[in-house]
Amino acid sequence: MAGRSRARAEALRLSILSLVLVLSSRAWPWPAWVGPPLIPLAGQSLTSGHGSTGYRSTSRSTGAGVKPRVLRMAIGADLRAYAQSLPVPPDYTGPPYNGPSSVNDAFVDHLLNMYKTQAKLPMKYSYLMALDVLDILKQEKSLQRVAVPPGSKITVVGDIHGQYFDFVHMIEQVTGKPSPQNPILFNGDFVDRGPWSVEVLLCLYAFKLQYPTAVHFNRGNHESEMTNYQYGFANEVKVKYEDKLMELFSETFRYLPLATVLENQVFVSHAGVPGPQERLWEDWMQKAPDEAAGVLRRDQQVTLAEIEATNRVCEPNPMDFPLVIDFLWSDPKGANGYGPSTRVPMVYTFGPDVAQRFLQANNLKYMLRSHETKSAGFQETIPNVITVFSAPNYIDRAGNLAAVAVLTNQGGNLDKQFVQFQHQPHPDIESGAYMKGKSLAPS
Repeated sequence: MAGRSRARAEALRLSILSLVLVLSSRAWPWPAWVGPPLIPLAGQSLTSGHGSTGYRSTSRSTGAGVKPRVLRMAIGADLRAYAQSLPVPPDYTGPPYNGPSSVNDAFVDHLLNMYKTQAKLPMKYSYLMALDVLDILKQEKSLQRVAVPPGSKITVVGDIHGQYFDFVHMIEQVTGKPSPQNPILFNGDFVDRGPWSVEVLLCLYAFKLQYPTAVHFNRGNHESEMTNYQYGFANEVKVKYEDKLMELFSETFRYLPLATVLENQVFVSHAGVPGPQERLWEDWMQKAPDEAAGVLRRDQQVTLAEIEATNRVCEPNPMDFPLVIDFLWSDPKGANGYGPSTRVPMVYTFGPDVAQRFLQANNLKYMLRSHETKSAGFQETIPNVITVFSAPNYIDRAGNLAAVAVLTNQGGNLDKQFVQFQHQPHPDIESGAYMKGKSLAPS
């Protein structure tokens, strides 16, 4: 028995080491839970009691007061001075950026049309826009509360993933451009895979600069260093601009809200709801998920106030920032209880009972989330938990429709409708082109 336990421990250690090697294509700070904190030194054990291998955390901390374990760049006057010193190419004919007040309808239209020709915004303007957006995001909270007064509406957009030509079609033909009369919540996964992630992100930042109180963001799991260096965004920034700008983009991502509550009724996060109270992860759980559901429990519900107080300024890992992981990575499942996710270690699925208890405890009616491709672009995945996904024909081969959710306040209730749209023709550049080993990745 002891021999089998040691063998399981070694197998788990090697599987995590393999995952680390996949995700560490450059020498960047360990941003997530697959790094050294989970890998024992030679001769140490991964055993967590009862003769089984795994990890155990009894903390229900939301991460408040925990210092992020990431090497952060210095964001301040020096970086702004550097950005101001950069030249604007003499042949540039796109919109000039001279601070947030310079972003108006003409600027936005010019930018959207410029990107259709695959022209590039000068690096100077990209830095300055990101710095100004960062100043706005620093004033927001981990949980944002957005009013939707009677007779008004708000649109929730799911994953975009750098599919610019689908994104611009959505903005021009489906949702309309954001404004105080047409507020939009973009629910994470703006970047990665699609080869125009830079263009999508800078358009979103232009929207935010023009109407900071009508354009809302939630962070997705692809707004983190771990995914950006694996799925292409970091390489895209390096090819189109320089590595230092990627560091600034990463800092803006760390300040993105984790969740939004609409009209005190609808909870919106990129992925899910709070996970189990005791963060168990043992090797048998994925083999027996039904049994795991009886072990992985939450007896004390997390409140909206606790979410609002959560430290979001981090690179997510489940040891220090469990709620950040839950909101960015988890998925609903049909069976009751929590279960082990197949995405990455120490991520959990949640069943209908888990979702309903969270909604009831916080006096909420239903939840909108994204994070998963759906063939129709939307799906009530479990009761009162609706997935909306806005990247059609994801990665150029999924064949799915995309959708956005339009929530209208009718007599005090947020009624939801879904508007579907199809993928659009785009230049002949493959999805994932900037990923390591692909056609546009830097050597």
